[in-house]
Amino acid sequence: MGDPPHEGRARPGRARLVGIATSALVHRFGISDLDASFAALSDATRRDIIRTLMQKPMRAGQLAACVSMSPQALSRHLRVLRKTGLVVEQGLEKDARVRIYSVRAIALEPVQEWLWQIEGLWRRQLESFKNYAESAHRGRRTRS
Repeated sequence: MGDPPHEGRARPGRARLVGIATSALVHRFGISDLDASFAALSDATRRDIIRTLMQKPMRAGQLAACVSMSPQALSRHLRVLRKTGLVVEQGLEKDARVRIYSVRAIALEPVQEWLWQIEGLWRRQLESFKNYAESAHRGRRTRS
């Protein structure tokens, strides 16, 4: 696996979170946003709904067919996703009964940035282990 596309470069409009304390996330987004997003995304069906809507916005009926779900069951999942702000609904001017659902990408930012922070932690841990292993290996060679 290669480095993520943001590695080594500042991303416009966002601070890199590698090395920044978790309190920065709490301050910027509110930990409840992150917790609510993870709670909503913990369900495989809701992740499938998000994946489907990322391809294109659609009506509830179309979405129900795409994820092989009854409209009633889909409605419950959409309610959770709307409450967390991960999905938004928009009405059509011509017909107020029609609702189009789409992913609100900005609502995924706390999750994405938290994951980048965790990735940075692991990267530092692995780099530290690599340095330790290389120095131990060099130490054994010089004693031989």
